[in-house]
Amino acid sequence: MITIAPGLSLDEDMYELAADALAIRLPGLTPLTFDDFITPSLWSNIPDETGQLSKAEAVLLRSRQLTVKLNVWFREDLRGAGAPAPHNHPWESFTSYVLGGGYDEDRWHLDAVGNIVETLGVEHHGPTANLVGHDIYHEVTAVHEPGRTMSLMVCGSGRRGDWGYLDLVTGAHNPLQPVENFAEMFAALNPHRR
Repeated sequence: MITIAPGLSLDEDMYELAADALAIRLPGLTPLTFDDFITPSLWSNIPDETGQLSKAEAVLLRSRQLTVKLNVWFREDLRGAGAPAPHNHPWESFTSYVLGGGYDEDRWHLDAVGNIVETLGVEHHGPTANLVGHDIYHEVTAVHEPGRTMSLMVCGSGRRGDWGYLDLVTGAHNPLQPVENFAEMFAALNPHRR
């Protein structure tokens, strides 16, 4: 294990999972080297609403048509302070290829007449692919192997900020609300990026 950043350690097995997945899923992308994979400046530690490490993220490509990133998961992604607060994402769709470990997810969407449809407790174990459209709102409710659960996200076209939360009472879409003190919490988890 090589410590990359506070709380984030990576190893050769994780690298091989990531490099193999990229070679298979995105053969036109520049191959990921081990040195690149363990470069601290590639990785950002992402805090949850309380400032704890939720996931580490390495953005390998970001363009208007395609975003590619690796995530190493540490905690669930719950944003409602004890109540469900499902969110969607800014991309038309993305596929989360679970490379190792796994996570559980709750999902919601609106049917053709505006009723909320929920699918709770969906398990994703590596290796598998989880397709999430822009119309899907979700929460990651559990991480099976914290610090070893890794996913490759391949995201279609999207627009920055074009996402938000589903009101589970009214079915309304509520735009993204910034997390209070996010910049300070992010900086605290990322001294290697200063």
